[in-house]
Amino acid sequence: MPDSSPSPAAPARPSAFRRHVWPLLLQNRVLIAGAVVLVGLSGGAVAVQNVFPKWLFSYVLDVEGVATAERWRRLAWLAAGYLVLTSIVRMMFWHVGYRLFTRAREQVIFALRGKFFRHVNHLCLRFHGAHSSGELFSYLFGSPLRAVMDFFQHATMNLPGSVVGVLVTLALFWQWDWVIASLLMVTAGFSVHMMMRARVRIEKIQKDFQRVEGDVSGQVADLLRGNKAVKLHAMETKVAQDFELQADMIRRKSYERDIYSHVEWIKQEGLTYVCYALLMAACTWRFLTGHIDLGVVAACLAAYLGLVGPLQGVFTAFTLWAGASAALERIGAVLDTATTTPDPAAPADAVPATRGPIALERVTFGYEPGRPVLRDVSLVIAPGERVAFVGPSGAGKTTITQLLLRLYDPQEGVVRIGDADLRSFSTRTLRRHFGVVPQDPFIFNTTLRDNLRVARPDADDAAIRRACEQANAWGFIAALPGGLDARVGEGGSMLSGGQRQRLAIARALLAATACFIFDEATSALDTLSEKLISEAIEHNLGDRTAIFIAHRLATVKHCDRIFVLSGGGIAQAGSYAELMAREGLFQDLVRGQQLRD
Repeated sequence: MPDSSPSPAAPARPSAFRRHVWPLLLQNRVLIAGAVVLVGLSGGAVAVQNVFPKWLFSYVLDVEGVATAERWRRLAWLAAGYLVLTSIVRMMFWHVGYRLFTRAREQVIFALRGKFFRHVNHLCLRFHGAHSSGELFSYLFGSPLRAVMDFFQHATMNLPGSVVGVLVTLALFWQWDWVIASLLMVTAGFSVHMMMRARVRIEKIQKDFQRVEGDVSGQVADLLRGNKAVKLHAMETKVAQDFELQADMIRRKSYERDIYSHVEWIKQEGLTYVCYALLMAACTWRFLTGHIDLGVVAACLAAYLGLVGPLQGVFTAFTLWAGASAALERIGAVLDTATTTPDPAAPADAVPATRGPIALERVTFGYEPGRPVLRDVSLVIAPGERVAFVGPSGAGKTTITQLLLRLYDPQEGVVRIGDADLRSFSTRTLRRHFGVVPQDPFIFNTTLRDNLRVARPDADDAAIRRACEQANAWGFIAALPGGLDARVGEGGSMLSGGQRQRLAIARALLAATACFIFDEATSALDTLSEKLISEAIEHNLGDRTAIFIAHRLATVKHCDRIFVLSGGGIAQAGSYAELMAREGLFQDLVRGQQLRD
């Protein structure tokens, strides 16, 4: 008979705090522990400072049979003790604790920010396609990390002192009168209960606000990046209206967050007033019945007012933890995202540079489940061969090169170099094997030298110049003020399309790779720029493998083979002459000018 007993529940997953922040706190535990101890001592000093009226009344003012000189002597000792307590224990300990924690906090945030950036930088294109750069930027420098920083700042610099202050105050009260101490313990416990309930509500509000802020950040960043298109199409008014809609959404969410948080704060503050009224009644009753003297009454009332601050500090910590918890869950969700193109546990040392073909073996791939772009595709590219991929838009030409670079992995089949599956190499090692010239190369907002060193960080100026000369790029670089030190603006806005393309070719040549990929490298250029780039490509390929994605006949005519893609597969393959000699899709593309001169 089969066992019908329920399977054991899976163990609860640790929180994002335990997974990602706790290890960083442990690395800085000495600094944090020192800060907590010093701030705790400072909080205890504040509690003792608040009950000094008791000793002033009981030992100096409201005491019988003591001479005036003795009263002044006692006052001098009391004042000296007060000054030592406030200036050394209270202020100096608090400041040293602040210095220790500030160092620890910045090291933790620095490590968390770096961990987040490195992880996001290594995630696959599927992830980046689902998350805008503006949204990811908001994680690094927006409210999520700021909420975490605010919580740790308050928790370490105020919470230890607040907790110790409350405990010391209750301990002193317990020595003087257990009834009043019990009353304070009950009210303090009720306050903590209300704080816990408020934290849950505020955390929900914070999650909603941070989600909206991330979405809006992405959309606003997109509007700013498209500034050139905005001007070209005279969209300034429309874009301003879109921005105002996004800003208004943030305004409304900020209003809701702050109002709801303030309501919870008012509840907590109102409770303290009720408790103070009860305390006055209790002190009056205990004094009139002879259980406490006037010094204890004064100390109780002064200490409770001093207790309000620590209790509000604890409440503030609960409130800030609500925002930090929501932020950490969002950050943790990204940090827990696994790449779809992971490096192997034991990667191969190097990609075969000159031996072995590039092969796709029965490859099926789609960007979305159930919608394949490539279906059961097989092909072989021999070492040193020049091949071109042509076909209608969406046929899968660029997809094949993305599979070669392991920007994606196929759902079925294998991509190989030689006999090795691409998944046996680290992505860094594999991609260093290819020199890629995209249709729209990304140019960083820095100097030309730094942009060229993207391909080879250790390249000296002589190597950079040689690569630029080979790419027909040195002429315009030398004419720029500063030469290689010239800054090119965001996205290379200070360069023409042809200049950006020649920089991309220089990058590829500087890397000295065994294989080049040209993804429609000349499709959007003027005739002169195309001629310069075509010459640079032709003169520098040598015996290296070259893969072209092309819409121009001039690019494919001199290739050894042309693969014509359609409907997720290879419709035709052959040389230019062979394909032009027989009916088929290639002839249709030429006649329909989808392949043009």
